[in-house]
Amino acid sequence: MKPVTAIQRDALQLMIECSRDQHPYEFAAVMRAEAGVITEIMPLPGGVAGDQHAILPLHMLPIDWSVCGVFHSHPIPDNRWSDADLALFAKFGRVHVILAYPYNRRSWAAYDHTGKRLRLRVVD
Repeated sequence: MKPVTAIQRDALQLMIECSRDQHPYEFAAVMRAEAGVITEIMPLPGGVAGDQHAILPLHMLPIDWSVCGVFHSHPIPDNRWSDADLALFAKFGRVHVILAYPYNRRSWAAYDHTGKRLRLRVVD
């Protein structure tokens, strides 16, 4: 699969809306990418949301080679990964997005599987 270098504006907007809807709980979903662009998010059945955690039942993930990583929100104004986030990054996916409160186009960050910050372009 091509390296992820961008995110569609509509996918980012959906992340923002889902995060606002779940506040003060975290929201989590897997992301799909096509041709190096994140195109959508996909919540998984049986997911659990809490004020300091979100659990994605990855065993419910369909066989889908377009899945590139995990998106989740932080209900605090900090989009840096936690130790638990980094452990997930290392086990699953190539790119991960964290969207922090106040859930807007400036409060998100992307990371690779080692926790290194990535720069993703927002595209139409």
